[in-house]
Amino acid sequence: MKIGFGLAVILAFLVAFSSVLVTAAEIMTLKATEGRFKVTFYPDYFLFLKGLDGSKIKTDWVDKEYYAVLDVHEGPEKGQSVIVTLKKSSDRSPQPEWCKTEGGEEFSGLGITCLKGAEGFTDQLRFKVTAKYADSAAMLPAELQDRVWTEYPEMPGRREFEMLGPFDMHIVLE
Repeated sequence: MKIGFGLAVILAFLVAFSSVLVTAAEIMTLKATEGRFKVTFYPDYFLFLKGLDGSKIKTDWVDKEYYAVLDVHEGPEKGQSVIVTLKKSSDRSPQPEWCKTEGGEEFSGLGITCLKGAEGFTDQLRFKVTAKYADSAAMLPAELQDRVWTEYPEMPGRREFEMLGPFDMHIVLE
């Protein structure tokens, strides 16, 4: 009787705690001074980040779909966060990729396509992303779940000519 009760307690303990995930997620954080979303076909966007140190950012590394969270620090959407997933790299479209696209005052009409062979173009880091709904927060590690979520059509930086102020992009690597 005691052995049966002891086994039952151990079994109950294992069942109860086997579903508790104890993770220390590996998260890479990029701190952009500004950026923007450019729509392709909803829910897919180009996400441009500016103000990063190009010497410290590796490109062409996205080998699978990764979740990411953008935390907006200034502007009308201050304090809001957006969930996206990163698109996987391909031979024709490395992810992420350094870009020089819009040309500032000398706009060349090249739009959102990154210029190939653009050595030294570390003005904008471009990711191809898919916007997610707030219920996708369940897929994130605990340290990224306690946020005020915003989603389409109220995504910050999505409207024509709208720039995101400073924001952090947290990419869940593991």
